[in-house]
Amino acid sequence: MSATPAAASPDNETGLRIGPLRMREGVTYKHVYSLFFVSFFGIAMMNSVGIMQAYLFNEMLKIPANQQGVLTGTLLVVQELVVIALVGVAGAVSDRTGRPPVFATGFILLAIGYCLYPLATGDIDAVTIELVLFRLFIASGVACINVMLSTIANDYPVDRTRAKMIAAVFIFNGIGIASLPRLIGGLPQRFIDMGYDSITAGRFAYWCLAGTCVMLAMVLLWGLKRGVPGKPAEKREPMLATLKVGFAAGRNPRVALGYVAAFVSRADLAVVSQFLTLWLVREGMAQGMTVAEATIKATTFYIVIQAFALPWAVIFGIVLDKIDRLKGLALGMGVAFVGYASLGFLENPLSWEMYIAAAFVGAGEMGANISATSLIGKEAPDRGRGAVLGLFSLFGAFGIMVVGLVGGWLFDNWRPVGPFLYMAGSNAVLVVAALVMLAWYARRQPQQTTATPQ
Repeated sequence: MSATPAAASPDNETGLRIGPLRMREGVTYKHVYSLFFVSFFGIAMMNSVGIMQAYLFNEMLKIPANQQGVLTGTLLVVQELVVIALVGVAGAVSDRTGRPPVFATGFILLAIGYCLYPLATGDIDAVTIELVLFRLFIASGVACINVMLSTIANDYPVDRTRAKMIAAVFIFNGIGIASLPRLIGGLPQRFIDMGYDSITAGRFAYWCLAGTCVMLAMVLLWGLKRGVPGKPAEKREPMLATLKVGFAAGRNPRVALGYVAAFVSRADLAVVSQFLTLWLVREGMAQGMTVAEATIKATTFYIVIQAFALPWAVIFGIVLDKIDRLKGLALGMGVAFVGYASLGFLENPLSWEMYIAAAFVGAGEMGANISATSLIGKEAPDRGRGAVLGLFSLFGAFGIMVVGLVGGWLFDNWRPVGPFLYMAGSNAVLVVAALVMLAWYARRQPQQTTATPQ
């Protein structure tokens, strides 16, 4: 599809309007609704590897409790090494070939991983090797999906409604995460109630996830907009040139801070998806629950986190379009700090107090991610945005890898809440960084900062 002058302009007013959202010219209802549909499932499908991990470790593989944190961290490191290797490439490839093929490939790879994951058997060494190999498929899918979710959410809207569009995508992500984990976490018990043994029930649960991922790939190939925004689809730049755009954009201090924000905000998501269920299932087992029952209890709090994230997606989406994105970043990371720090004060993480802490975690998790994504979306150039968002995801992968290493060690060797306290400190550091940069801009460029909408 050839680009028109209106389509090339991020602020044209001739595109489709959906409520408060204004799309660029050429974006149709089918494109937007297909994105929203997949957004509902997308994050939940990626996070399911963490949601099901406690059941896999405790019921299917019988991993000793004092080795589960390190194994979780090892698998996260492997995943993020693959993501680090692929996210920049995925963004660059999408700038050359279009978004749908890369997005759909991500879900197919995720499906292959979920087909293989529950087939691991043997002692701890053999299981570790098998899970690492199977995780390579999941990791490759995560790399493609993460880049495309962020990229397309920035592709479709005009600039003045970009934060609202990102918030809308996060809302659908949140609705999916708030509703699907209880269904996913309850699948093994459902199959057990049907008469299957615990291992077969677990395998069936994983294979249900795989089938869902294949369905989503088909929707993406049918429903998303073809081509690349800002230039004709048949005129493609060399891949290396698009990658260089991402590195060059980092000379802008705001983009550089956006990359650092990805390091923290993506780790916020990972620490909840990977360690929360593992922690709460251990607590439930210590209180006499079966693994399946404890998994259902753990996913209840996971749902509370995501349920409270939803209204904050709306609030932050509105606020971020009205204030400097650096102020928004400080606000989002500040709420996240309060949420993660509060977990350290819980004597019983399965008590009613966990509902209050989970509410703050959900609000902070959403605020941190929307503010970081909105900042990078505002500052990224139109041409090569896929490469810039790819590097944004790259730094997010580094953050997830670090929380896997540090959090896994803290989980096994200090306290199971350790990974969350690490994230509390990380968010606090970014709050300070955002405030320092705001002060620097106010001192060095007061007139420009005042005159330019952020």
